[in-house]
Amino acid sequence: MARIGVNPAGIRIMGPKLLHYNLKLLDLSPAQANIIKQDMLSIGGEAAVSSGTVSCSIERTDALVSGTARQVGLLVEKLRGQSMGLGEVAAAMEEALGNAAARVLELKGRSRSWTLGARTFVMGVVNVTPDSFSDGGRLRGVEAAVAHAMALAEHADWIDVGGESTRPGAEPVDRDEELERVIPVVRALADRGVTVSVDTTKAEVARRALDAGAEIVNDVSALGADPEMVGVCAEYGPAVILMHMRGTPRTMQDDTAYEDLTAEVFGYLHARMEFAVSRGIGRERIVIDPGLGFGKSPEGNVELLANLAQFRSLGRPILVGPSRKSFIGALTGDPDPLGKGRLFGTASAAAAAALKGAHIVRVHDAREAKAAVAVADAIRESGQGT
Repeated sequence: MARIGVNPAGIRIMGPKLLHYNLKLLDLSPAQANIIKQDMLSIGGEAAVSSGTVSCSIERTDALVSGTARQVGLLVEKLRGQSMGLGEVAAAMEEALGNAAARVLELKGRSRSWTLGARTFVMGVVNVTPDSFSDGGRLRGVEAAVAHAMALAEHADWIDVGGESTRPGAEPVDRDEELERVIPVVRALADRGVTVSVDTTKAEVARRALDAGAEIVNDVSALGADPEMVGVCAEYGPAVILMHMRGTPRTMQDDTAYEDLTAEVFGYLHARMEFAVSRGIGRERIVIDPGLGFGKSPEGNVELLANLAQFRSLGRPILVGPSRKSFIGALTGDPDPLGKGRLFGTASAAAAAALKGAHIVRVHDAREAKAAVAVADAIRESGQGT
């Protein structure tokens, strides 16, 4: 409209009529759902509910609300002052829409902060383990790990150091052994000015890594494996990555069937965010990760990538870790985690994630991923006005 010379006042009036939203509202009573449906229909929008809603023959239902930004805004206004919890529904809808529209997000670490959204950040992976699925045993010794990390840091914004494999079927590692593997590497990198993330589920490992200079804690259990982890993170104030995983690394691939994968992952991450905030971790320090490869089938991983934009309504930066994983091999036909098929496939997945709204990609091959997301970022930014 601006390019064809529409008056700015007209743009403000007409713009909301051109943007279309679909919102899924979970676990409503039939009374709530009927009011929402009637109100939405009255302003020209749509609301889909379970067939037993009108007769109130069911106890609960989800609802799909569909309409322009203007219509959804009118619905929020209609619901805002109503009883039966509809005011809370309106507030949640308004918050989700505001989160989804945010172009940039601020993330705070222990002593640094970042503005995410203008470009996709790259997190480089350093596994100081003998049994990681793609590079286990390649970085034994502090010198080898630090040299590899410094090479990655030429292209990566952050370096994620882990001393316990989270590959499918992996057994837990003793705390002292994990400390011995991780802390010298974290300290050496921090001393060189690298932004370090520690990949651990153990509170003492996180504490020692933060003392050594780490800025970020990447916990694949979303603060659930060690009851002391949330306290450590609240005390030290790092950025905290909360990831979805069903079960543990040893068991996570035993059951990869979900009734609604995206909704379950979304709900889990929302619950873990609220838990973290309730225990003293600032919302501005949280990153969410849908957990590609952690208790998901190849089709499930693709589904999460395709639906990644839905997670923006949680209002926190999204990290995606597709690197060299088996679903990439299934798609490219390359069974070797170090093979070219997985390298190119990972770069493609990273680009797709950036286009769908990821703020950070976690990869082994930082140079290739940086190039891929740079192209994706340019395409995404060019399309913001169309």
